[in-house]
Amino acid sequence: DVAPIWCDITTKLRIGADVGNAAASVCLMRQLESIAAARQIHFSASDRRRQRTIDLSLGLGLPVLIMILHTVVQGHRYDILQRVGCIAAVYWSYPAVFLVTIWPPFLLTLAAVYGALALRLFLARRYQFAKLLESSKS
Repeated sequence: DVAPIWCDITTKLRIGADVGNAAASVCLMRQLESIAAARQIHFSASDRRRQRTIDLSLGLGLPVLIMILHTVVQGHRYDILQRVGCIAAVYWSYPAVFLVTIWPPFLLTLAAVYGALALRLFLARRYQFAKLLESSKS
């Protein structure tokens, strides 16, 4: 082990990146669903601030929280695999599943639900637009 500090840093960043990528997908799909729903025409400054706070807490706060919670369930600092490098060590238990492991699949499922809702709304708008063009003989 020639760089123990480097392995400490990269293992935590890998844990955070797994959650962060999934959380970013949720933020994007949430925004896309909001656009497709067109519930509101004008957004006030407080609405935009609230949306930005939710996105930042989900996109940055949750990965940092999961990186901190990983220290609770790590049996030792890290493992080193040949041709792979440093990987995070997790003592597999029920708390490990609920504190660290479950978040990326949960967030990606949530992103898929938002994506399906957005797709349904876009298809409904497309159908409405086609009916409008048909009725106006355009």
